Amino acid sequence: MKKIKIRLGTKALLVLTALFFGLILAGRAQDRHLVYDLKVELLTETAMLNGQETIVWTNITRDYVPDIWFHLYWNAFKNELSTMAQEARREKMFSRYRAGKDDWGWIKITSLTTASGKDLMPAASFISPDGPHNPHDQTVLRVELPEPLAPGETITLNIDFQAKVPRNGLRTGYYKDGFFIAQWFPKPGVYEEGRGWNCHEYHLNSEFFADFADFRAEITVPSRMVVGACGQEIEKKEDPASGKTTYTYVGKNIHDFAWTASPRFIKVERWFRADEEVSPEEYQKMAEILGLTPEEIKLPDVRMILLIEKQHQKQIERHFKALRAAIKYYGLWYGPYPYPTITMVDPPFRTGSGGMEYPTLFTAGTSVILEKEVLSPEQVIVHEFGHGYWYGMVANNEFEEAWLDEGINTYSTGRVTDLAYGPGRLPMKFKGWPLNWLIKTPAVYDWQLGRVVSNPVATLDPIVTESWKFYNSMSYSMNVYYRAATALHTLERLLGEKTWSRIMRAYHLSYRFRHPKTENFMKVVNEVSGQNLSWFFEEFFFNAKDFDCGIASVETRLKPEKYRGIFDDLPTKNSDQGKEQPLKKPSSRKEKIYQTTITLRRYGQAKPAPAFPLKLKVEFEDGSTEWRAWDAQSRWARFDFEKPARVKTACLDPEGLWLVDSNLANNSYSPRGPGASLQAAAGSFIWMMQNFLLTLFGLL
Repeated sequence: MKKIKIRLGTKALLVLTALFFGLILAGRAQDRHLVYDLKVELLTETAMLNGQETIVWTNITRDYVPDIWFHLYWNAFKNELSTMAQEARREKMFSRYRAGKDDWGWIKITSLTTASGKDLMPAASFISPDGPHNPHDQTVLRVELPEPLAPGETITLNIDFQAKVPRNGLRTGYYKDGFFIAQWFPKPGVYEEGRGWNCHEYHLNSEFFADFADFRAEITVPSRMVVGACGQEIEKKEDPASGKTTYTYVGKNIHDFAWTASPRFIKVERWFRADEEVSPEEYQKMAEILGLTPEEIKLPDVRMILLIEKQHQKQIERHFKALRAAIKYYGLWYGPYPYPTITMVDPPFRTGSGGMEYPTLFTAGTSVILEKEVLSPEQVIVHEFGHGYWYGMVANNEFEEAWLDEGINTYSTGRVTDLAYGPGRLPMKFKGWPLNWLIKTPAVYDWQLGRVVSNPVATLDPIVTESWKFYNSMSYSMNVYYRAATALHTLERLLGEKTWSRIMRAYHLSYRFRHPKTENFMKVVNEVSGQNLSWFFEEFFFNAKDFDCGIASVETRLKPEKYRGIFDDLPTKNSDQGKEQPLKKPSSRKEKIYQTTITLRRYGQAKPAPAFPLKLKVEFEDGSTEWRAWDAQSRWARFDFEKPARVKTACLDPEGLWLVDSNLANNSYSPRGPGASLQAAAGSFIWMMQNFLLTLFGLL
């Protein structure tokens, strides 16, 4: 009864959420507690922005709020002493962010008043909330209010600001007359009831966190510019006298706003037509997996917009093919894409803005010369669109729990590319020139690459770690992207496709337009699966433990025909029959019997729950097979076999469920002939080189 109850409850959750997610998107505007009205002009000659901003913020908590904290992200590029600059210096990456005399980026509020005209600038001060205190960082501004804002009260703030686009920015920047503008306006943090403002400094190893809002933005640029932005373009006004054009965009229920402008863009539009992209058979198959009807998972049509650099225009259809695959599979698995448009940007050259996501807009990144059989730019396109589902709609705090976006999306990206393209070759370039025509790199699936490259960082940091507190950038990226994705692939294999698919859809639809935490994801996993899997998260997400179980030894000997020694005819109790029988002396026999002892070891610290034992499969030369189960709670275990044949092969976890196992080389055994030592040494060398090369290619 318990399982039936859980199954029905999950189905009801999926159905109801799917039916009403559109109402959530359209209807919550009436109680939206944050609204932006932005006006900005780009001065291309000086790479400056002149901006005005009106913010309407409502206190929807039960707290009395005494202040408002703002992100001023571009001040991270203001000098060599910002928090980001100091973190980059520690990791020997500072030269990437060092700027010339006129290339430093910054943002300055020149006026901050309430709707009644009250000047709040005297009550403003820079703070560094993350510690250690950095008096030189100016990425968080605290503004005291004239009086605390009571529950339910609304405040309107009018802000004038100027900003210098950073030349060597991170995720934003310009080169000549090509601009990508992100994190460019004063943006409030997220107020959390009982905790206060969640508003972190801009760190090297972190992205963003903001409240859902309604945006209206007027963007004025030279008329020669082609513009793209989050949301939908609703108006375009040209002023021939000044040579300027103003574009107006609106975005509903999004939590950020970015835009781009370049005279070298080619703007191309296509449609994702759901009836052409998804067959009735595909709808039926997915509906059966999810326990829904095909009508309940129908996808909408989506207007696709591509801004691509002129030198890459031969790749237009390649870009759209990847985007169609992403819209299709993310929609079928997790829920329909809810916005009418998606804008894909081939970012302006040398702006440092490639491979980044924003609500309803993302940047890809490509090159003029592409490598055959290398899934670039396809993987980037799928990945960055996918962020619209996790970072964009299921908007976790990327400062504090980056894996909920990066890890889940890396897992999802791999699934899409596996289905749409199959394995891809690893990229290999020298100074931008592809080398695959000289060296054929391996063709691997994304999950295979992720498993290998994340092994070296398994014991450095837990996956659930605040982004700026990881050991270094390598540990951050490999843990929150690949280690987390590998753990999710493992969970999928342990629970099965049907259960896992329902878990992922239930989580996504339940937390659309909300700010979930790891505990929320765990709760959905446990409820939908009907099992307590908290142990898995404790072992692999909240702790930095290595999981490595393997076959330590296989010893086989011929059973003696006779045993030596003295054997008395004393009675012994037969446990099966419950009566005493005389002990018989061992008798001789002609058939050969082999006694085999297989020793298993848990080399790593992490271990499974007893309910999820590892399987041991042993095949013998006579064609027979024996199975054993080991819960791996102890450090080692021995299994004995008596068979009229030797062991042919032995394999621990033959189904490949435990992808988090850091060393698969010790999971199998076969008898060794002459040259065994050389073979063992060669095998170990190849395994080490594979790890090294895959790690290297993963960073290219």
